[in-house]
Amino acid sequence: MDCIQGQEYAGHLCLNQKEAEKSAAEQAVLAFKPQMESLPPPASKEKKKKPQVRLTPAELAAKKAKQEEEGNPAITPKTQLNALVMKIAKRYLQKGETIYDTKTYAGGGHQATVKLTALPGEWGSRMWAGHVCTTKQKAEQSAAEIAMAQILEDKELTEEANKPKGAGKGGKGNGKGKGGFNMMWNPWAFSMMWNSPGGSFPKNRVSKEPVMGEVLEWKDSFAWLKAPDFDHPAAKRREGKIYVGKKDLPATALAAGTRVKFQVYEDPRGLGAEEIQAL
Repeated sequence: MDCIQGQEYAGHLCLNQKEAEKSAAEQAVLAFKPQMESLPPPASKEKKKKPQVRLTPAELAAKKAKQEEEGNPAITPKTQLNALVMKIAKRYLQKGETIYDTKTYAGGGHQATVKLTALPGEWGSRMWAGHVCTTKQKAEQSAAEIAMAQILEDKELTEEANKPKGAGKGGKGNGKGKGGFNMMWNPWAFSMMWNSPGGSFPKNRVSKEPVMGEVLEWKDSFAWLKAPDFDHPAAKRREGKIYVGKKDLPATALAAGTRVKFQVYEDPRGLGAEEIQAL
């Protein structure tokens, strides 16, 4: 065996090459034992623990205030929106019930839309668009933030979100999952809530003269009208449909397609009709 400074060491005669090399190595170790004993011990591989710094009460308060100001990075508009929809639906969301779609523009901007099919009635068919952002992730967060703000502006959805499980619409045990509720109502069922006690909203009349239109649907406690020639930004909320509450229904029921004239008002939920007269 060749070692330091060209020295050679020979081992004992062995049965195979491996044992012979091992024997030669042992002879080299014995020869260099005095030098090896004088070497310093090897450095410890264990990382030295940094001394723990104890903060004063004032420093702790400042640290806590900074954390509250910066917020939890895990809590985003998207996670908050999902939590809000689950509180309204009284169940966990299924795959495909929150749909984000992002469009990329030639200039590099991104704009996202979000659709929440787990929301009740026509809310489940709405689509919210966010601002144009520099990244796809920011665009989706913007859409989620706008959707959440509009949902929270609706009094009945907010009240539904604040109800505990088992106290929502539809009765006990009417959904999937433990203690959950399947609140996938159709638009007519959702509109039944409009005249519930405590569900009244201030009306702001937006028509100066009677508006001409026709009946789309007529029920015992509500109705839907349409007025294609009436232009108002709030008409887009329900694809041009105008709601008639129970208090505003005429005494005589009107068939679908009947021509009517009426006054139009706006409340936080959209357009409504009052003072309805058949033509």
